[in-house]
Amino acid sequence: MIINEQEQKIIEWTRLKFGLAHYDLCRSSYSRRVTLFNETVYQFCMEWFPKEADIVEENLNPEGTAVITIDLQTNKVESAIFVEGATYAEHGVVFQQRDVESIIKWIEAETNLIYGRHFQLDSHNEEEYSFKGSYKGMDISPSGYIELKVNRDGDLIFYSIHGYFPTDEWVEEEEYTLTVEQVEKNALAQIRLIHDPSFEEEKIHAIYGIEEIYVTNDLSKTIPYEGFATGIGQVEVQEVLNWTEPLQTPFARKEMEWIEDISAKQAFTNEPSADTEPINESEVTAYIDVVQTFLRQVYPEYSGEWLLTSFNRDIGYIHANLKGSKKNSFVFQRKLKVFIDPCSLEVINYIDNQLLSDQFKSYDGPEEVVLSKEEAYEKIKEFIVLKPCYVYDFDTRKYILSAMIDSLYGVDANTGEVFLLADRK
Repeated sequence: MIINEQEQKIIEWTRLKFGLAHYDLCRSSYSRRVTLFNETVYQFCMEWFPKEADIVEENLNPEGTAVITIDLQTNKVESAIFVEGATYAEHGVVFQQRDVESIIKWIEAETNLIYGRHFQLDSHNEEEYSFKGSYKGMDISPSGYIELKVNRDGDLIFYSIHGYFPTDEWVEEEEYTLTVEQVEKNALAQIRLIHDPSFEEEKIHAIYGIEEIYVTNDLSKTIPYEGFATGIGQVEVQEVLNWTEPLQTPFARKEMEWIEDISAKQAFTNEPSADTEPINESEVTAYIDVVQTFLRQVYPEYSGEWLLTSFNRDIGYIHANLKGSKKNSFVFQRKLKVFIDPCSLEVINYIDNQLLSDQFKSYDGPEEVVLSKEEAYEKIKEFIVLKPCYVYDFDTRKYILSAMIDSLYGVDANTGEVFLLADRK
């Protein structure tokens, strides 16, 4: 393990901060991720073994191992985890008083975030504390999360911060004014008929519910609730793939590399990840051909039955995202993810959720749908709520004030019964 001067400073600082005099640094590595703002952030991860630790299998950590990750952009601790909750640290991070105020004070000093402005308490007990990102007390999306655990002696045994905690320059601040009456048309448009499986009854129920969506405070636009789930730099396609001739060539899956081999030079020079590169039009055309060729091999009889929705980059691969082209209301939609090597233009592997869909084929079908969408809305509208939230907008590259349209209730499409969705199992 070759250690350069920058690494050595981090190592010695970590040893002192966490009281690791009785530990040896056994492994270290670099990793990176691409943020919502298309920036590359590097991490340095250290695995410290207790000096008296028993020998364990390769790549496994003994009890009490301290796994500590430093964000090289901020030089802040991203996570500190003591395996199995055991610690042999001396004069490390200790909370003499295990109260919320002490925990908050430590987090503020550790992160430079301000409680009530950038994060707020989510839940806690005597040994576990959870916080979430916010802006001046209002929820944000996508958000950040902070988790911290101590043992009975007040020793830190788990700390993690991840996600987003926007500062003033990232927020378009304004006064919240939306009411449910103002978004009535948006709410009606979000009513969905869903065929929802009951695991206890082994039956499919037809229900109406609200599909969550964000509406901006000025009513100028809507932002999809799942708009941040697919990846950074996503390119929309929305093309049904058709072919006339299947391919007889068999497809062979290849093992994928999920962990990048990152050098110290890349990390300390902050080399941009390849995932930050936009996908251009010519690449989209080439990737569509690759996906279609793959489908002709693996799903030869499914011409016209796959909708290619988007492409995005992740860990050096191109992800092609597909779903069934035929519209249906089943809660578990048929989905397919295809992984492409952008250099060789070969499909490396794929994930199909068909097994998830197939397990419900033996379930009893739903009762007849009696209610219309409009009738269902009249029954559920009094249970529709707005949840104020600052939401990241890719167009303005700012968090803008919005509200999520939501409801905890659904309507039985056959009987018209209104019920709490959480009560259905």
